[in-house]
Amino acid sequence: MTPHHWQPTTVTPLVPAQPPQIMSAGTYLVTRYGGRVAPFLSTTTALVLARIWHDQGAAGSWGDVALMLALSAGSTFHGVVSASKEHGHEVITAVAFAASGSFALIGVAAYTSSWALAAILWLVATVLVYSVTARHWRTARERAEARWHELQLTQVNRLADVETARLQATVQAQALTYGLMLAQAIDHRQTLDPATFQAAMLAGTGLPQLTPASTTTTKEINS
Repeated sequence: MTPHHWQPTTVTPLVPAQPPQIMSAGTYLVTRYGGRVAPFLSTTTALVLARIWHDQGAAGSWGDVALMLALSAGSTFHGVVSASKEHGHEVITAVAFAASGSFALIGVAAYTSSWALAAILWLVATVLVYSVTARHWRTARERAEARWHELQLTQVNRLADVETARLQATVQAQALTYGLMLAQAIDHRQTLDPATFQAAMLAGTGLPQLTPASTTTTKEINS
């Protein structure tokens, strides 16, 4: 007698997670706070270079100022064109206007002989840069939080799917084991006393497909 088989669901094992990479303290500080310090370093470097240029001949030189003003005007024009286009990119526009202001401030800082005026220009430029970048930092943080929330939901859904598949596989494996044990018990019962074994009555008790359809009773064989 061939018992009915249940095929358990195959569950693909999960790929083990990779261990987190160890990050040095310097790398962590640069990654975590590098973007916050970059505007300050940029404006400070520009001020230092402007004062070096001042000592090397830019002091009172209208030609050097005109060069910086021309570069500032060119950057402003590029920013206006990028902002007015239908497919203009906001990053290109922001960089163009930032370059325009930087060229203008560097020209004035290199021209003037007053350290106080140069320091005021540096302070104004630093405040303006941080005011502009703060909005982008806030937007980036909101996107990162939304992405983290999305990843958490995806992980929960995947864990739920894996647990459901595991439970289904366990139930089907238990059903298969029960069916095999019952089939062996039926074979053993039929072997002990074939004359009193009634397959039709067994099928009527709610256990279908445990005995093949071609099984015949002793009475049918004798007839």
